[in-house]
Amino acid sequence: MARPVQLAPGSLALVLCRLEAQEAAAGAEEPGGRAVFRAFRRANARCFWNSRLARAASRLAFQGWLRRGVLLVHAPPASLQVLRDAWCRRALRPPRGFRIRAVGDVFPVQMNPIAQSQFVPLAEVLCCAVSDMNAAQIVVTQESLLEHLMKHYPGHRVWHLIIQSFWMD
Repeated sequence: MARPVQLAPGSLALVLCRLEAQEAAAGAEEPGGRAVFRAFRRANARCFWNSRLARAASRLAFQGWLRRGVLLVHAPPASLQVLRDAWCRRALRPPRGFRIRAVGDVFPVQMNPIAQSQFVPLAEVLCCAVSDMNAAQIVVTQESLLEHLMKHYPGHRVWHLIIQSFWMD
């Protein structure tokens, strides 16, 4: 069994809601998470009167975006603490067109990886290869199929023997 993997350690979640005027202007379309993140970082990096907040904002990294306006950010622990303190003092600035409803620590999510077998069904490999080649409008010949398999499934040195034994002339 593979060791568990920690996802999103040392992260903050910012629960955002769109301002009504912005929501009406944009319709039902939700902005992308990276764009919201850049706007959040820009809004706080411009706080030249609070150099700690500006520096902390510049050290932020985009961690993720959940539907309904939850922005996940990552930074060194000291920078995250500056953001927490700014939130407590009501000094944390929202991205343009949004209001920050809540800020909180994200506890690491644990993922237990699922092991894959070493076995790859031959029929699956051949069907996927032919499908990929058809989608790319590549004529499937014995040579082109062998080339595709060697490129996308490296390490299987017996492809040419398998293809020769199954190829129908």
